[in-house]
Amino acid sequence: MDSTQVREFFDAHAGAWDEMHESFYDETVVEALALRCGLDGRGHVVDVGTGTGFVAGGLAGRAARVTGTDTSTGMLAQARTNLDGLGIDNVTLTEAPADRIPLDDDSADAAVANMVLHHAPDPAAMLAEMARVVRPGGTVAITDCMSHEHEWMRTEQADVWLGFDREQLAEWFAGAGLVGFDHAALGTA
Repeated sequence: MDSTQVREFFDAHAGAWDEMHESFYDETVVEALALRCGLDGRGHVVDVGTGTGFVAGGLAGRAARVTGTDTSTGMLAQARTNLDGLGIDNVTLTEAPADRIPLDDDSADAAVANMVLHHAPDPAAMLAEMARVVRPGGTVAITDCMSHEHEWMRTEQADVWLGFDREQLAEWFAGAGLVGFDHAALGTA
């Protein structure tokens, strides 16, 4: 599965994604990401692969500003509808691939990605790009699947990768120049 196929999958499923994702994650991920990032109502957070804006909307009350990026115009349109419906006005949405975030170096306090890394053609490049936009002392935090053998996820969920093991993530984080790698399980299927 390449990046075009992934984008097309999410464009096609944007309208139903909020209902679909309920079986994969809930508000627990927003709480975990906010805690990891030390959000206190100030600062700028980047939500990479924002999808329908679930995480961006959840973090909007915990940061002064949120930038959500995604390659899927369908997902971004659904995100705008969702955020407007909630009266959230401090989230900017931008079409961009995860490895080319249109922000200056060191311009954000944190960058997060929820269930996105396994859709990235080059996870190491995605993490390096997240690290690039985060200021020194800031945080890069992701939630994603642990390594599994559910091949059906490649076609049914546009997964490029079947999750990751802790060692691979630690290597990619280190390769991106990130220090203090930590790993925590939020739940199991």
